[in-house]
Amino acid sequence: MEFFDVVILFFLFLSLFANRVSNIRQKIYYSTFLLTLAAQLIFVGLKWQYYLIYILFFYKSIAILFYVELSAKYLKVLGTALSMSIFFVSALLVYVFPVPSFNAANDSLYSVGYEEHLIVLEDRINPTAFIELSNLSENSKRELLVDIYYPSLEESSFNQLVRSGDANWGKYIVNYLNSTWELSLPDFILSHLKLSNFEVQKGLEPALGEKFPVVIYSHGWAGEKIFASDQLIHLASQGFVILAVDHVGLAMFTDLPSGVIFNTGSTENSSSITSVMIEMAKDIEDTMQFFTNLINDQIAIHQKVAAISDFENTSIIGHSTGGGAAVIYCSLNKCANTILQDPFLTPFINEDVEIKLENTTTVIYSQDWYNGYLDSETITEIEVFNSELVGQDVDLRGYYMKDSRHYDFVAFGSISPLTKYTFLKGAINYKDALDVNNYFNSSVLNSEVPNEAFSPYLVSIDQ
Repeated sequence: MEFFDVVILFFLFLSLFANRVSNIRQKIYYSTFLLTLAAQLIFVGLKWQYYLIYILFFYKSIAILFYVELSAKYLKVLGTALSMSIFFVSALLVYVFPVPSFNAANDSLYSVGYEEHLIVLEDRINPTAFIELSNLSENSKRELLVDIYYPSLEESSFNQLVRSGDANWGKYIVNYLNSTWELSLPDFILSHLKLSNFEVQKGLEPALGEKFPVVIYSHGWAGEKIFASDQLIHLASQGFVILAVDHVGLAMFTDLPSGVIFNTGSTENSSSITSVMIEMAKDIEDTMQFFTNLINDQIAIHQKVAAISDFENTSIIGHSTGGGAAVIYCSLNKCANTILQDPFLTPFINEDVEIKLENTTTVIYSQDWYNGYLDSETITEIEVFNSELVGQDVDLRGYYMKDSRHYDFVAFGSISPLTKYTFLKGAINYKDALDVNNYFNSSVLNSEVPNEAFSPYLVSIDQ
């Protein structure tokens, strides 16, 4: 729980006994409570989990101001029971639906600067592969949003990067889940995600004096570049420049200046999943071309980030379809390392497209994908690994994360403790999954071999 959560719940608990002190002391107490609630609204923002607290506070305050007192004994008992219920329900809601915090590593070498940049591609229209999946307009110019995380020696703090934006990404997640899996979740249940805290700072001066390796992050189907922020902030704090690409149209949502672009379809809406991943690879190429060919009128901070970026030492992390895009990109462009998190490669087999590895590749599967869809009658990802990846003339290693499922490679576990009981995640705790991901990514990018001894959840695959 956050600081304000603890303080407000403490005040709420004390309100159960406030009627035992004088009216003057009750007024002082409720005035202090009001100031605390106001401070929380100013410094954190409105959380729907507090709605019951607001109602109880309003009722208690009116009762104190106008000397309202319940005379009947059964009404007093009922009022006390209701107040206690509100306290326990509010505490449970704050615990079950916390505001996520994405922080750098305890052993950080650098603080982390952050920028978001819009790339408008005048000579590329939005591909059919993405239009089929979204509300993108035909013949519209391709636009990409890119998150930039970079090392800095200046001090940073926790910030709410999306609080003041128009998009409510928690609401978009719920809408996507409801439409895709025919659920009926209320759309406000994740609205507090706008208040998420990130241990990054906009406008920090990049750490000058050396060149840092570059890491590209490519999200998966209906993912979003922000979903891997926990891993990307960690890598930037260890001395990497991160470019996280939002694949507009494939992403769950993208908050462009011209409006929000939604992913509105499933794999059945795509005429060719391989074409989707080919276009994702082009997104990565366009992003790299932009940052390696900055012109004089570009924003100064990007010039500075480019100045500390060693583009000759570029690696890529791809999750799901982002893994397929990473394979395509690195088959056409120089990559130092490729990290594939539950790569979605079966479409290549189904559409008779060659999978060609050209550089050091390390694959990590969820246990769900490693087990190979035991009820599946079609080719599985682990079968693709064994038949198509193993034996290629590159340095290849394979692992899986015990007790995990496909979405344990993104930050869904930080949204609610309940996610481990859903299809989104396996039984592994969010922190354990994040520790494995951070260790795994750092090891591979530093040209080290991940060691199973690090965690009981990290298991190597015999080839």
